[in-house]
Amino acid sequence: MRDHDHVGAQVSGLLADRAPGFAAYLAGRGYAKSSVDHHLYLIADLSAWLAGQGLDAGDLAGPTADRFWDDLHARGSYLVKGTSLKPLLDYLRGIGVLPEQVGGPASVADALLHEYERYLRAERGAGEVTAGHYLRHAHEFLDVAGWPQDGPEFGAGLAALDGAQVLDIVSRQVARHRLPSVGAALTGDRAFLRFLEHSRRTARPLSAAVPRAARQPSRLPVQVDPAVAAAIVASCDRSTEGGCRDRAVLLLLHRYGLRPVEVTRLNLADLRWRAGEFVVHGKGGRVDVLPLVRDAGEAIVEYLQARRPAPPGVTAVFLSARAPVQPMLKSSVGALVGRACARAGVPRIGPRAFRHAVGHDLLKEGASLVEIRDVLRHRDIETTSAYTRADVSSLRPLARPWPGSGPRG
Repeated sequence: MRDHDHVGAQVSGLLADRAPGFAAYLAGRGYAKSSVDHHLYLIADLSAWLAGQGLDAGDLAGPTADRFWDDLHARGSYLVKGTSLKPLLDYLRGIGVLPEQVGGPASVADALLHEYERYLRAERGAGEVTAGHYLRHAHEFLDVAGWPQDGPEFGAGLAALDGAQVLDIVSRQVARHRLPSVGAALTGDRAFLRFLEHSRRTARPLSAAVPRAARQPSRLPVQVDPAVAAAIVASCDRSTEGGCRDRAVLLLLHRYGLRPVEVTRLNLADLRWRAGEFVVHGKGGRVDVLPLVRDAGEAIVEYLQARRPAPPGVTAVFLSARAPVQPMLKSSVGALVGRACARAGVPRIGPRAFRHAVGHDLLKEGASLVEIRDVLRHRDIETTSAYTRADVSSLRPLARPWPGSGPRG
């Protein structure tokens, strides 16, 4: 008998016939047997509660779930801690017991922001993270503008926008931000205003009315000593699934300077074993093919052999180390680097430090800025030029003496 065939709690009532399938659903998403049993105890309690309230499973689509939790809190049940109804509700939706969560935009403003998101993705090629940032700034712009978010007044407010109003809105908006994030807010506002012009919601082009942020001196790239990088990679426990995963991720950061989002976008189909290469899905829809170096490739193989089965339809290489099993999040990449630094006993760095180290090493080896730009997949060579300031000593042999500055005869 498989583990998920065993039901730890005796579920009776309305949800009794759902318990075995729910147990299999949880096991298929990486939940440990103890966690599966805990969730089954929860639905046993829920099933009895529904019967006592004269309700059925379909009522869970409304506020019934909140009432159940309130009752658990009132009874001081231990089930309240560390357990959620979300896996059960997702399962019930998946088998058609509950309707899918649907709902149109709550207001005209929401409808506009939904359209803006589609525009960013389809026409501007923005990734999920970039689109999220732009949407946040657009929402903030509309909030500061102060128009009603619904009804004809909203459209009238957009149509009446002029340069003076834009400048006033932007000035009040950036007052909410700390200095380092002002530039991002202004860039987001310009993008949103270009969309309003593109969709003919404004009578005139207004993006030029958004001022430019004062340029701040960019920080020099952080350097990572090779011995420190080796210690960070070596800190991973290769006897565990999580340790194998972390080591493979760290080697990709160390060897290629991948961005966290490029790590999380890596799919099984991107690993071209026979050709000895892999595909990188970068910012702005950019796709690159890179050679797969031996130690990174072997680390990925080791992880895939130790990895638990992925849920149906999940093709990501790197998965979460805890249930529910799902593709690894971008934020998890920074977290695993921080944990590895702590294990290695070295000062904490972030994933970007590995990226800077790759560029710094290429510069020391005599690579041109164009070559470094291509390896790191920078869109603008001005970004790459930061490495020249980071390692002035590497450029000194290229400098020619100033006429007349030689030794006097």
